[in-house]
Amino acid sequence: MRKFNLTITALAGASVIALAVPAFAQDATPQQAADAADANSDIIVTAQRKAEKVTEVPISITVANQAQLERQQVNTVNDLSRVAPSLEIQQAPGQNTGGGGAIRGIGTQTFSAGAVASVGVVVDQVSQGNANISDLFDVSRIEVLKGPQGTLFGLTTSAGVINITTNAPDPSGFSARVRTELSNAGTAGSKFGNQVIQGVVNIPLASNAAVRVSGVTNLRQGVNKNALTGDYNDNDRYGVRGRLLWEPTERLTVNLIGDYTKSRAENGGDFFTFVQTSGPGTALGGLLRDSVGITARLASCGVTPGEGNQKYCSGSSYVGRTENYGGSLQLDYEADPFTLTSVTAYRKSSETGFGAATNVFRGDPLELQVGNGAVNRKLSLFTQELRVSSPADQFLEYTAGVFYSNQKQTRDPESLSVSVVPFPGLTIPIVRNPGADLDIQDESLAVFGQGTFHLSPSLRLIAGGRYTTDRLSMDRYDYFTPADPFSRTILDVQKFSWRLGAQYDLARDMMIYATASRGFKGGQIAIPSAPAKPFVVLPEIPMAYEAGLKTTLFGGWVADLSVFYQKIKNFQAQQCTVDSTAVISCVQTNINGVKSRGAEINFFGKVFEGLSLNTGFIYAKATYPTNFIGTDGTNIGGSQLAYAPKYKFTLSGEYEAPVTGRLNGFVAADTVWKSRVRYEANSNSLTTFRSHWLVGGRIGLRTDDNRYSVAVFGRNLFNVHEPSLMQSDFPYTTDQREQNIGAIYGPQSFRQVGISFDAKF
Repeated sequence: MRKFNLTITALAGASVIALAVPAFAQDATPQQAADAADANSDIIVTAQRKAEKVTEVPISITVANQAQLERQQVNTVNDLSRVAPSLEIQQAPGQNTGGGGAIRGIGTQTFSAGAVASVGVVVDQVSQGNANISDLFDVSRIEVLKGPQGTLFGLTTSAGVINITTNAPDPSGFSARVRTELSNAGTAGSKFGNQVIQGVVNIPLASNAAVRVSGVTNLRQGVNKNALTGDYNDNDRYGVRGRLLWEPTERLTVNLIGDYTKSRAENGGDFFTFVQTSGPGTALGGLLRDSVGITARLASCGVTPGEGNQKYCSGSSYVGRTENYGGSLQLDYEADPFTLTSVTAYRKSSETGFGAATNVFRGDPLELQVGNGAVNRKLSLFTQELRVSSPADQFLEYTAGVFYSNQKQTRDPESLSVSVVPFPGLTIPIVRNPGADLDIQDESLAVFGQGTFHLSPSLRLIAGGRYTTDRLSMDRYDYFTPADPFSRTILDVQKFSWRLGAQYDLARDMMIYATASRGFKGGQIAIPSAPAKPFVVLPEIPMAYEAGLKTTLFGGWVADLSVFYQKIKNFQAQQCTVDSTAVISCVQTNINGVKSRGAEINFFGKVFEGLSLNTGFIYAKATYPTNFIGTDGTNIGGSQLAYAPKYKFTLSGEYEAPVTGRLNGFVAADTVWKSRVRYEANSNSLTTFRSHWLVGGRIGLRTDDNRYSVAVFGRNLFNVHEPSLMQSDFPYTTDQREQNIGAIYGPQSFRQVGISFDAKF
C-alpha cells in the first residue's frame, strides 16, 4: 500500500529553510504589485501566480473588480453566474460540489461525498476544496480563468478557476465602511426579502503593519413559503474575516488571514416545490393509487403547482445549520534572483441538524411521504504550498513549487424512510434504511512548474507541467446490511498534466496566443443505494486547445476574444431518477468523449471617464458523445449537456454624471440572456427551461468624493422563473405525457426590489 513520505513537519521545515535563504535584491510581491497597478488604468491579475496585466496573460479571463461586484450586487459565489458568460453555478442544495459550478459547460454536479470540483475556488491563493465559501464581501477582484488550470492551481481545476482576492490591510491610515442592501417580501413587487449588511474597519498598527476586519450579515426570507403557516423560509448567514499585513523587513511580507461563517436554513431552505402535476396516478409500482389526484390534494393545503411556485405545505418544522472557518499564513521572501512563497492553510466545515432532503416532497396531503434523518457531516482540509518565482522581464520567467493537500470527511448515518399515510394518525412504513458511517480521505502531493521563454521582444513560448499523486479512500459501515456491513474503497492515481503554448505581440496593446493543455481531476467514490457497495468513478482527463486575442481599446477597455475545443476522457456525470419507491436516486458515472467547443468574447473595464462597461457573449457547444443513452432510454448523443446553455450573454455597466457641485447621479444595468437549458440527461422537454432574459439595474446618487451613496435597485425585474434544478417522475406520475415535476428555485428565480446605502469613513 502506497503511503506519502512527505509530512506536514517536513513541509513546515522546508518553509523555514526557504525563508533563511540570503537575500540580495528586492522586488514587489505579486499582491503589492497588483495593488499598485490597480491604482493605474491597467487591469492587473494573478492568473499565473504573479501580478501581470490581463492583456499579457495567455489565458481567457473575465475580470470583475470591486466596483463591478458591488454594482451587480454579487454577494455570494452563486451570484458570479451574472459576471462571466462562460460561468454557470447551480444553487441546488448539496449539488454544487466545491462551489465552482461549470465553465464552458463543464463542471461537477453531484451529491457524492467523495467528489471534488472541476472548477476550483481559490481565495487569497488558498484552494477552498469542498470547504468552500458562500458569501463574498470586502473583495478586491475576481478572475474567472477558463480551461484546465492544473499546472499552477492543482487538482480541482480541470475546467477552470474562480480566483478571488480580498482587500489587503492598508498601513497608511484608518478607514471604515458600511454597506447595506435592503428588500422586503411584498414591498415594491419583491417576491422575497433580503437584508445584507457589510462592514469593514482598517486599522494601522505601524508604518509597516495593519489589520483589516470585515463582516457580513445576510438575512433572507424566502424564496420558499409554507402555505400552512404563511411563513417564508428563513435563510440566515453571518461571516467575519480578519487579515493582518506585516512587513518586518524590506524583503519579508507576512499575510495572516482568518475567517468564520455560519448559516441557518428553515424547513429545507430552497428546495423542491411542485411545478407540474397530473390527474390520478399510482405509486410504489402501482400498489398505491391516488384516486383524487395530486393537484387536488395539494390545493387542499393552499399549493397551486405551476411555473414559479414558491409554496409547499408541511406541518413539520426543522432547521439545518452549517459552520465554516479557516486560516492561512502566507510568507513572501525576496531573494536574489527569485521570490520564495510559503502558503499554509487549514479549513474546517460542518453541517448539522436537518437538511433540505429531510422532507423531500414537503406535501402533507400526499399519502406517500419520503424523508431523511438528521445529518452530521464534518470536513477538514489542510494545504501547504511552497513555490519559487523568478523576476519578470528576463529570458526565462518561471514559477515552480510543491503542493500538499489532505481533505478528510466524516458522515454519521443518514437514515432514509418511505411511508404511506392513508389518513392522519396512521403511518405505514414501506422502506427503512438506517444509513451508514462514512470516513473519506483525499490526500495528494504534487510538484509543478511553468516557464515563459522570451525568444524576442514580441515572441514568447510557454511550457509547464505538474505531476500529481493522489489517494482517495472511503471506509463505510452500512447498518442496512448487518451481515456484511464494512467496505473499504481505495483509488490511487499518479498523473502528469501539462500546458504548452505561444504568444505574440502584434502591437503595443494587442497580443495573440495559442495553448494546448492536458488537465486532471481526481476520481470519485460513488455510493449507490444499499445493499450495493461503493464503487470508483475514474479521474477526469480533459485535453483542451485555446487560441485568443487580447487588446486594449479607448485607452483602458480590454477586449478578450477566444476560441476553444475540449474533449474529456471519463467525464464525471450524475444521473438522477425517481425509483419505484419514490426515492430520488442519483448515480455517478463516467462518460467518455464529452466535448466542449465554441467561441467567447469579453469586454471589461472603463470605456471612458464616467462609463464602465463589462459585457460578453459565449457560444459553447458542450455535448454528450455519439449514441449516449439518457435516463429515459432515448439516444441523446450529440445533444447539449445538462445545465449547460449553448449561448449566453452578460452585460453590466454604469454611467455617472454630475447632478450638482457635490452630487453625482448614476445609472447601472445588470443583464443576462441564456438559451434553453436542460436539467436532466434525457429527452424530456418538460424539464428544460426556455431562452430568457434576466434584467436588473440601479439608479442613485453619490457624493463627488465617493464617500456616500444611496440607490434603488432591482433584480430580475420581469420575474422570470429560472430554476436551479428540475426533476421529473415525482410520485403519482400517470405517464410520460402527464408527469408530476418538481423544481428548486433560488433568489435568481424571482423579482427583488430594494434600496442600498453606502458610507465610507
